[in-house]
Amino acid sequence: MIWQLRSTMRFHCGLIVALLTLSGCEKVPGPVPPTPATVTPDQPDSEIAAAVTQPAAAEENPRHLIRFSSMTADSGVAFIYYGAPTPECYMTEQNGGGTALFDYDGDGILDLFFSNGSHFLKPAADVGASQQIYRAQGEFHYFDATAAARLTAFGFGMGAAAADFDNDGFVDLFVAGYGQNRLWHNCGDGTFEEAPLPPLRTSRTWGTSAAFADLNADGLLDLYVVNYVDWSPDDPPCFLEDQGKPIKISCSPVGRPGQADALYQNLGDGRFEDVAQQAGVVIGSDAKGLAVAIADLDTDGLLDVYVANDTTRNFLFRNLGTMQFQEEGVLRGVAFSEDRIAGASMGIACGDYNRDGRLDLFVTNFLNQVTDAFENLGEAGFLPVNGPRGLDTVSRSGMGFGIVLTDFDLDGWPELFVTNGHIWDLTSLGLQYEFQMRSHFFANRQGKRFERIYPGDYFQKPWLGRSAATGDLDNDGDTDLVIGHLQQPPAILRNDTEPYGGSLRLKFIGVQSARQPLGCRVEVDLDEGPAYVTTVPSGGSFQASSDDTVIVAAGAAKSVKQVRIVWPNGQIERWENLPAGTLHQLREGTGER
Repeated sequence: MIWQLRSTMRFHCGLIVALLTLSGCEKVPGPVPPTPATVTPDQPDSEIAAAVTQPAAAEENPRHLIRFSSMTADSGVAFIYYGAPTPECYMTEQNGGGTALFDYDGDGILDLFFSNGSHFLKPAADVGASQQIYRAQGEFHYFDATAAARLTAFGFGMGAAAADFDNDGFVDLFVAGYGQNRLWHNCGDGTFEEAPLPPLRTSRTWGTSAAFADLNADGLLDLYVVNYVDWSPDDPPCFLEDQGKPIKISCSPVGRPGQADALYQNLGDGRFEDVAQQAGVVIGSDAKGLAVAIADLDTDGLLDVYVANDTTRNFLFRNLGTMQFQEEGVLRGVAFSEDRIAGASMGIACGDYNRDGRLDLFVTNFLNQVTDAFENLGEAGFLPVNGPRGLDTVSRSGMGFGIVLTDFDLDGWPELFVTNGHIWDLTSLGLQYEFQMRSHFFANRQGKRFERIYPGDYFQKPWLGRSAATGDLDNDGDTDLVIGHLQQPPAILRNDTEPYGGSLRLKFIGVQSARQPLGCRVEVDLDEGPAYVTTVPSGGSFQASSDDTVIVAAGAAKSVKQVRIVWPNGQIERWENLPAGTLHQLREGTGER
């Protein structure tokens, strides 16, 4: 049984095992019974699913069953994140590493990057645990190109963000971490060289997730980095007590000062300047960031920044122009979880799940909390709808990290994927307490509700899931999935769904704008129904970077009537009658304004 703890005394989002009390870091009040809607982890996941799901109408036709096949075993990817979990239970062991999907060598096939961790007693350099990049050979085969790419590096690596920050046509790479952020410039010949970044504010600065986007519309990609909490390995360890026996665990962020985020403005000469303070994104000790997503959430033509914080309110920085932001999370209704508490938020997905033309937000949280679904109502702000959309009860059984909203079956309605896994292994207590957890996959029933399904063997097994990124790994016109784990190699999942129709692959290339218009709004007019609205991905998920190719359903049409993009300067450009079934590279200035 899990007890829910209230207000600021909640331990790492208000959850702890009954009959256990906390010592060494924080004190916990007496147990409070869960609400009737709560699903407890002593209930098998399969029973939860059976109790809350119904047969899927869209899957009555077996031709369109959503299905994925794991390609990891024969892929050549042997990466395992180093330094977590260990008996020392350092806080730096909780997050795992980042995942980035991008074509670094320009051969038209997505390559895979994984950041790696370290350990204070046995550093990564001592055991050769470098971050790794895998070069694609086609057909889901990869080889370790880390040394050849000159990307061998060691440290407490976490979030990864891939983007062409200098507009030279080659995608560069940023890695956030504890005590060190690093930026690598892509030389264009298959190798990288390290580029300068402003110094960290302290040696304890802890970067988690990051996102590139042109936030001041000057044609250059800026970099937003969320930071976590002030922690040192010299801090006292934390324990649970079971009948007087101490059990070491990683510590909670509750009671620890948050670290203000960093906003690196691109100066255009290979250098960046941290302008977070003057830009208005420095928010006291409430900043305990784990994820960031950038998109135009209020459709004013400017890119806004949404930040998921752990046990404190989430931030929505509304872009006022000229690199000025105003925090409006509470005002807009996305600061707190649906039960009006600050969730232990870890991942973000952004997209138009109900085809009303407005970008909605989804946020993963700790065990026994919901996966929040915030529906965008326009000027009225956002409304939590996870209950009526079917996410409340099911999502409480998982501890969500990475999350993506993507139209995997190309029916025009994006599905929702969440990867789960706990940070404490308490299975030895015999309380049927899950450490590894199954991922959640929710089919979208035309914007009315989400329904959990199990589209492949991967979804029947428990994992320590962390990051999640998307991209078309085999260039077949649908979206595949890569999931980062602790203790095991990442999952490389091939999308084997027979689609409802064709697709359109869109690659936008800025000329006056930044070459990659990350975060920008994209609208596609189909033959039937409302326009399909999405974004060029900028951040999102958890410590992950997805491919910037936009894939949209074309149905049975041989061509799509119109595609529109809102460039970072607010200019709208459109292209008409684009043939389906192919990749379109849409260069700024070649369409109509």
